[in-house]
Amino acid sequence: MTAAVVLGVPCFFSDGFSCYLSALIEVYHTLTTFPRTGKPGRPKQPLKEPHPELVYGQVIKKKQKGRLQELVSRVRCGAKRLEELGLSISTSLLERLNLTLRHALAPLVRKSASFCKDRTQMRRRVVLFQAFYNFARPHMSLRGPLPDQEPHASGLIQPKWRHRTPGMAAGLTDHVWTFRELLTAKFEPLHNQSSSG
Repeated sequence: MTAAVVLGVPCFFSDGFSCYLSALIEVYHTLTTFPRTGKPGRPKQPLKEPHPELVYGQVIKKKQKGRLQELVSRVRCGAKRLEELGLSISTSLLERLNLTLRHALAPLVRKSASFCKDRTQMRRRVVLFQAFYNFARPHMSLRGPLPDQEPHASGLIQPKWRHRTPGMAAGLTDHVWTFRELLTAKFEPLHNQSSSG
């Protein structure tokens, strides 16, 4: 799904779950083929190798009695490119997103009685919250100062900031959406960007 909406080969960072690397190589790879030898037996199958631009790093938390003891970072693939890009392995943005989703959606809270029985309904809840988060909820970290204005009459509050949403910061919209706009917006179908470049 990521390859369908992201142009090129992005950098991936995750925890130490072992299945991610094989899934990434399945999507981002180069094939090495071997010539036929003319000898009896099955020909050698093509070999999938990680794409030269693929970068995958892991952050592994080592805990003892529930307390974090050590953070270990390791590059599973693309160490040279990671160094060229000047990036460091970090999962903090993803951890922040996970925490935001857990605070907003009751079925995602750990050890909760508010579980969701239907995968389709859960997906709809997450998509609605993502749209709200990106288009209708101003983020304090994205706000900008308003130009100096003439002072109002005493007692009136004079705004100092121009509120912005992630959608405004990305240039997708020019205003904070109302809830009505959020529920009535029609979006164009998502096209595969990876095959167009």
